[in-house]
Amino acid sequence: MSKGSIGKRASSLACLPAALILVNASAIAGQIVEEAGVMACVSDKWDEKEVEKGHKLVDYAGRCVSVPDDPAAQKYTDDCVGKYEYLPDGSYKGSGTCTTSFKGGDQKFVTWEEGSHLKEYVYKITGGTGKFKGAKGDATYTLDELTSSLFGGRYKEKMVLP
Repeated sequence: MSKGSIGKRASSLACLPAALILVNASAIAGQIVEEAGVMACVSDKWDEKEVEKGHKLVDYAGRCVSVPDDPAAQKYTDDCVGKYEYLPDGSYKGSGTCTTSFKGGDQKFVTWEEGSHLKEYVYKITGGTGKFKGAKGDATYTLDELTSSLFGGRYKEKMVLP
């Protein structure tokens, strides 16, 4: 895998988890909310260190904008960080966290995982603030490299509000 494709793949991963669902302010406690949409992500940091030939460790940071398919749903942003490991056999894995921010101040927290062993990348909703305090859920996402630092993709999530 080339250096450029490694950076692109990693950036897209972090962005995806960030692209979470949005819920309107009148959400009901215990409600299951399903959302799908598109995301656009940018890689702000890709600090790559080769620890031995073909074995690389990467510190990542990036941001995403998520736009739900429902035009009435609120758009939101994600700030993500994570770590990737690329092995000499061409496989890789990555994981990290994102903080999703909504207009008005509510936030949602997620953990994400990417890797060559996954068909779709995954993230878990682990809580948040405001209406997302105590929220839980699972999601999948995909990202395509558009340039060495820009990615675009889709997400689909299912969240349970407390």
